[in-house]
Amino acid sequence: MRGITLLLALLLLIPPVGAYSVPERGVVYQVMVDRFYDGNESNNGPFYDPTHTNYRLYWGGDIEGLIEKLDYIRSLGVSMIWVSPLNDNINKMAAGSAPYHGYWTRDYKRIEEHFGTWEDFRRLVEEARKRGICIVVDYVPNHSNPATDGEFGALYDNGTFVTDYYRDIKNATVNPYTGLKENIYHHNGNIFAWEGIPLKYSNLFGLADFNQLNPWVDSYLTEGALLFADSGACGFRIDAVKHMELGWLESFYLRLYSRGPLFIYGEYYALSPEKTDDLYELYRYSNVSPLLNIPIREDIIRTLGFVGSLEALSKTLEEYYSHFVYPNKQLNFLDSHDLVRFLNAARRKDAVERFHMALALTMTLPGIPVIYYGDESYLVSRDGKGDPYNRPMMVFDNTTEAARIIRTLAGLRKTNDALAFGDFKTLYANYSVWAFERTFGSHKLLVVMNKGSPVGLTLSIDWPDRRYEDALYGGEMVVSNGRTTLELPHNSFYVFHIEGEQKEPLIGSLTPYAAQPGQKVLIGGAGFGSSGRVLVGGVEARVLSWSPIEILIEVPELKTESAWVDVVVERGGRTSAPAKLRYYSGNDVPALVVVNATNITGQLWIKGDIPELAEPRPMLRSSTGYYFTVAPLPNGTAFSVELYAGSPWGELEPINVTLYGFVNSTVVLLSDEPPKQPVQPGETKSRGQSENWPLYAGMAALLLVLLAVWKRKRG
Repeated sequence: MRGITLLLALLLLIPPVGAYSVPERGVVYQVMVDRFYDGNESNNGPFYDPTHTNYRLYWGGDIEGLIEKLDYIRSLGVSMIWVSPLNDNINKMAAGSAPYHGYWTRDYKRIEEHFGTWEDFRRLVEEARKRGICIVVDYVPNHSNPATDGEFGALYDNGTFVTDYYRDIKNATVNPYTGLKENIYHHNGNIFAWEGIPLKYSNLFGLADFNQLNPWVDSYLTEGALLFADSGACGFRIDAVKHMELGWLESFYLRLYSRGPLFIYGEYYALSPEKTDDLYELYRYSNVSPLLNIPIREDIIRTLGFVGSLEALSKTLEEYYSHFVYPNKQLNFLDSHDLVRFLNAARRKDAVERFHMALALTMTLPGIPVIYYGDESYLVSRDGKGDPYNRPMMVFDNTTEAARIIRTLAGLRKTNDALAFGDFKTLYANYSVWAFERTFGSHKLLVVMNKGSPVGLTLSIDWPDRRYEDALYGGEMVVSNGRTTLELPHNSFYVFHIEGEQKEPLIGSLTPYAAQPGQKVLIGGAGFGSSGRVLVGGVEARVLSWSPIEILIEVPELKTESAWVDVVVERGGRTSAPAKLRYYSGNDVPALVVVNATNITGQLWIKGDIPELAEPRPMLRSSTGYYFTVAPLPNGTAFSVELYAGSPWGELEPINVTLYGFVNSTVVLLSDEPPKQPVQPGETKSRGQSENWPLYAGMAALLLVLLAVWKRKRG
């Protein structure tokens, strides 16, 4: 009896796979809370417009209203709701606007009173969970609120005033390594150049920019996010990641993952898929967490909303997807709160038909689809196009053709893993016609579209001979001897599919795909059977739960210098192809890594002998002559790095300089020799250890770098 009791207790401690969900099998529904539904009229004021004509005031939407409309959202087949920021915003107008959108935070530990309370949020999570839906929270760690208007960057900690932008500047100092003025906030003016140091360390459109390396700020922003995770949020959309150091975000994400396999994705605002330095950074950021596919959204809108070649679009997308480790983890969308809605932008008589095609395309391309509130009801504003007119009051209609497309493809995504995890291959493309195939094991998908005149299309296709029916319109495809001929009407879109039994284990995704020892990772895929084992970097992982399509594991501790390690599933003597996990050593802290290279110019990179530094990291050159970057580093660890020169997209050239560091503070000044007796936090220095060691080490590193550069120039 005691044994049975102990077993039951252990089972209660092990979360079932169903407690978490594989994001790729779902669809996200994005909601701007203030503009969705008013469930509690008592919290509407102040700055409230009951006529819904002033787009810069509150219109009454709140958490209670969202709860009331959960059944409507469920009717669309979505599985995640991305809610606009819910934290407490300023209580004044700024730049002629109220903070109805939620992006002007004043207190990261309280809920905005216009939207509700923590109790309301927890009830939203619970009611959504009953309907098979989880809540993703928009979180804003880059900035607080306008620095020169409203409440002037006022910041509170659960109701207690901390500072504002002008009080903070009185205690700000110039960082000797970065040359930047900082305290709780950065004090370097507004962004004046959209690259380099200004991009990361200045105010975005006048918003008070956080100094995330300030230990208090680091803890405060983490604690605020954990309040949502501990209240049941299944993930976060992180605002403005482009304007924060990747190294700090890595540490921040790792702390959040301590609560479980959360789905975290970022907004890196880059409008073009051209091979610029900006796009290179987008791919670097995607190696840590998924991102919204903003660069390709513009191409889709232009091609289907105006004019453009589907063949050119197919080539652009193939190139774009090829650089992601996990292209299926990124997020596709047509409309958003930042960009002009498709139906406001398109200039065509057949705009609605093209909208249907674009909607279906974003739901069948690699990536997780995001539906912006009202897309299903053709919601547009007659008063304007972009921000704030892309945020009108919601119109509820789930009987439209758009709603049917969303519902149908959301349902197919749950049953056809080619939609969730499949590869991407164009079979045929010209200006008006495009056919692409996606395959994941025994599941296949064929998408065929034609935006031109009616045409017949013959394809060679490796599908079993038989008749297939399109998921959207019941169109027919007959395959015989590996060939098929399709009749494609004007503005047609067909989705043919196969769901076969997967007999061998096959991994489709990891959630998250970056983790440290002891953290949970959800493996999504097929053919896992009822039991087996999982190896991470060659070490067997602890299995927390197992089903034929999902496995929950705990990441083991590894001895490796690699950034990426292989994850494989073994079942019945069969082993899956490896999936990649971005591995971190554990106990990571965000640190400013500094190289003293006063007379060096050009782009400098570092690459080290620990997983956190195993991929080259670009460094920024400060006005004081130092090069610096931010990296998550395992506290109490010694490491070495090699220096490289070069530019993004090119081959980096080694400078043949090795430098060393030891992590015992938030600043690591690299030297040409490892410290013989590194000082642990709280220890006293041993006799003979110089107080000026960092200065001497920096001078020695500078001489070493200068010598290497001189040799390169002579050679």
